[in-house]
Amino acid sequence: MPKEEVTVSIRHATLSLVVLSAALLAMGGSASARVVPAAKPPCTAVAKGAHWTYKGQKGTAYTVLGVNGASCTVGVKWLVRLTSHHGYLVAGPAGWKCIVTSVVGECTLKNGGIFEWGPKLKK
Repeated sequence: MPKEEVTVSIRHATLSLVVLSAALLAMGGSASARVVPAAKPPCTAVAKGAHWTYKGQKGTAYTVLGVNGASCTVGVKWLVRLTSHHGYLVAGPAGWKCIVTSVVGECTLKNGGIFEWGPKLKK
């Protein structure tokens, strides 16, 4: 094979390889791309629950925080029931696992949603 034909064949093979690689990358990128839902910003609310005493303060107002898509509305709705009990795996909303201590608590979902509460302290 003359030298010119070898050079043309190598260039053609290189160009074909580049085009094939680009096509594979494009297919692989779109096939493995995931759609990630937009993260909801944390929410906060103040609601009344069971009476508490902490660090010389007392009251019935709690601050509720919801993160990773957890609803503060659910936290507020369940606050009275949850602050009236203490312990690990306290019965909470369906699908939630809750831990409650004397003045703070937290409920979590398998998908990572969390709502928690604590006494609303005066500075």
